[in-house]
Amino acid sequence: MLDIGDRKQLFFDDLFFAESEGIELVMGTPVQHPKPVLVPDKPWEERGIGAYNTVWREADGRWRLWYDASFLPGLVEGARRLGYAESADGLHWEKPELGLVEFQGSKANNIVAPHHERESLQGATVFRDERAPAAERYKLWTKFRPTDADHAKGSQPGLWAMYSPDGIEWSYYADQPNPPDTMCDTQNMFWWDDRLELYVGYARVRETQYLSEASEGREGSYRCVGRLTSPDCKEWSEQQIVFVADAEDLAIPVPFQRDDPRPNIDFYTSCATKYYAAQDAYFMLPAAYYHWGEDDFPATMDVQLLTSRDGIAWRRQGGRRAFLRQGFDDTALSGMLFANPWFIPVGDELWLYYNGTARKHGPGDDVERERRSGIFRASLRLDGFVAVEADYGGGSFTTPPLRFAGERMEVNFDGGAGGWLRVAVLDEGGAPIAGYGREEAGVVMGNGTAKEVRWQEPIGALAGRAVRLRFEMRDCRLYAMQFTGV
Repeated sequence: MLDIGDRKQLFFDDLFFAESEGIELVMGTPVQHPKPVLVPDKPWEERGIGAYNTVWREADGRWRLWYDASFLPGLVEGARRLGYAESADGLHWEKPELGLVEFQGSKANNIVAPHHERESLQGATVFRDERAPAAERYKLWTKFRPTDADHAKGSQPGLWAMYSPDGIEWSYYADQPNPPDTMCDTQNMFWWDDRLELYVGYARVRETQYLSEASEGREGSYRCVGRLTSPDCKEWSEQQIVFVADAEDLAIPVPFQRDDPRPNIDFYTSCATKYYAAQDAYFMLPAAYYHWGEDDFPATMDVQLLTSRDGIAWRRQGGRRAFLRQGFDDTALSGMLFANPWFIPVGDELWLYYNGTARKHGPGDDVERERRSGIFRASLRLDGFVAVEADYGGGSFTTPPLRFAGERMEVNFDGGAGGWLRVAVLDEGGAPIAGYGREEAGVVMGNGTAKEVRWQEPIGALAGRAVRLRFEMRDCRLYAMQFTGV
């Protein structure tokens, strides 16, 4: 029995398909806007805008951006910093002069971390923690490198945590790195999971993974995604591998094959998040890294979409095709793409920001291509990650038994000009309930993110009762459903 209450439900797996005919799950297509919203134009951004950035919209409407300002290659002393920008609309950004951190003898910059010019950090995700005391309202996890002098005294590089009352002035937690021995060359994701009542984090896994059985005896080392949990952001669980290249990835056809044991594809980042608007909906946007030739050719990355009900078992969407695709050759979208957190609702859309660079990941030091980089915006229909699609001839599906709460049913539905949907309510055994059957159900047409479904009788009379829903559809897409009005 599914207890869905009054929470929004997304259709991205077979959870709601007890029976189905003539339907399929299809991945949504974000609109990738070609103009960058942030580009490197400061001396401390000499090597461009790096891969790992965070965009957040405050309750008062302010847009805030913490970004990877790259100055030197690699993670040497003083290589990377955390820059800060603000916006009134998410499109036009300003880099305020904050006067906090010295760079080349001046504090006239927008750098917020690290504190010392010769320290370096990369891969920071900023998270607003409503459970924390006011002095720790903002947290970040980052790959941190101390100065050479501090390292010689025992300070260790690794995954460090910081906190701030305002997202501007940051302090280090004690006992760093935290957790120790975690591979953190990635966008280090973490948040409070209200379903588990735990902090959940995603980072890279340090040890090499061998999947010789998947590659027919040819061993390969794999970048993969690990998951950790913590009750307090201080004591973390052992890392659990939750996503790694599998046999299908290893078997992709390539035009030529280098002669070494590494795989042709692995996954660099996770950008794993829990979707704020729906029950048990987790999304991962990993950067797929293609490198089958000499010198890691083509050394490019795009972004795939994965979904999960628990943040542990992940389902690949769209036939593993790119969710965020590369742009034209020689542009800032031609080398590597990295999705950045978080999903931000704007009207009937979700806005997602991502980093693009003309630089390839292989060996070499091409400053010009690295500077050809920026942060870009993509927009997606609200809840529009995956949809149930019925083709021109129509289709249907029936849910398992479920209980709901509420007085009204709404669907996120796109019927175009001639598509339609109707929903019959059945009892637990599958028989139509009088007043809610196929003939008593209203037909939903048009396009909207909260279209009401109606019957001859008020749906609230069935709240709390075990029922099944039978959806009949033609030439349309169904993204989500929700009972409301509790």
